[in-house]
Amino acid sequence: MSSKRQRPANENVKQVKQARRENDMPTWERQFPVNGQGTLVFNKDTEVPFVISVENEKGHYGLSIHIEKDHAMFVQRIGEERKKLSLIHEKECGIEKGKISYWYSYDRDNLVLKYGKGYRMEETTILTHDFLKNAASEKEKEEIRKELYPYFNAAEKKFIRKYETMSVNSKGVTVTEEMVEFDKNPLISNVSPLVLDSSKVNLFFLDGSDYIFSASLPPACRELYENIKGCQLNYPEEVTGVLLSDAIRYSIETKNCLLNKRLKDKADEFGGHDIKETYLRVTLGQSLGKSPGIPYVLEIWPKGHYSPIHNHGNANAVIRVLYGSIHIMNYNKHVSSPHAKPMKEFDAREGDVTWINRNWYQTHKLKNTSNDYCATIQCYNYDAGDTTHWPYFDYISENSTIEEFFPNSDFTFREMREQVLKEYKQSLE
Repeated sequence: MSSKRQRPANENVKQVKQARRENDMPTWERQFPVNGQGTLVFNKDTEVPFVISVENEKGHYGLSIHIEKDHAMFVQRIGEERKKLSLIHEKECGIEKGKISYWYSYDRDNLVLKYGKGYRMEETTILTHDFLKNAASEKEKEEIRKELYPYFNAAEKKFIRKYETMSVNSKGVTVTEEMVEFDKNPLISNVSPLVLDSSKVNLFFLDGSDYIFSASLPPACRELYENIKGCQLNYPEEVTGVLLSDAIRYSIETKNCLLNKRLKDKADEFGGHDIKETYLRVTLGQSLGKSPGIPYVLEIWPKGHYSPIHNHGNANAVIRVLYGSIHIMNYNKHVSSPHAKPMKEFDAREGDVTWINRNWYQTHKLKNTSNDYCATIQCYNYDAGDTTHWPYFDYISENSTIEEFFPNSDFTFREMREQVLKEYKQSLE
């Protein structure tokens, strides 16, 4: 989903160039960070068709994605000769209005090209070209590899170049500002949204793709995971006399109790008219300036309640289900309708852990579809390289506008716990 602000990118380059055609000089170029592979993203607000090409230094050999107004295609170049590889003619496959992230994955080892928009995922991939797909034997694959060696090898440096037809001003020049991101890895497959503690990994888990292992999480997420992986909602019943989970349910369902009243007070928090479009935020600790709001939050989701579609301002997050289950729906970056269809969805149950960073699962909607309430511990922090520290969550209102939500607190944990246990004990007496 787009935001009111422009997100920071790895590179921000201002250029003044003479208007040129694709077969002349590039309007932007940069050396590939890794020889012959990786993913690059152009964040652009344009209606002008453009080409992203991966080439050798002299530009004799190139593989490019041509992004037009009504189609996109991969093209292979040898000198002045061009060969069309794959093409797609579909709605919204090419240039779109607004600020869009166009990405191009260049897989050296598997000889696969991919193009998509938004987050880099299987679900957002629009066009794929696999040079080995139709090979009938290992010998034929080897012959293809030899033929394509100038395009796919680790010995030669590759350059990323962008070509476009640019409109010019009265002086014959135009100023374009490129926001470009690089990932050293190509997109091969999705990373799982579910986390498994690395101490529990066995050969079967290594052979599957159901989880990302905790030691493989991005560093900022790994820190959060280690801090909350042992958290539980309930102390043993003999310590308090009752279970906190039972006390929370009673307070939600009983008129004039603490949580029941607070939910009614929050009915229009996101500007809508559905009392179920809300949840409770119970904060733990204080803000350290490293996250949007207080970093640790116990969220309570009564049955049927849900959040709007929202992102977390490019922050990292780890979510552990402490009680019940929650349905998680993931969306692409440029989603603009509150009724949009999710591109991926799954249920997280008690004990499950999921994660978010700026490139994976950042935009989502949570809904409790079970017959009981759900409690999750959510925690957040910024990337070490994040120089903006955006303090809001951006959400889509029922009018399809992008609004800002500043992470607030309904109660502190100690305050909530003390009061709901008191209410519940009194009801039992």
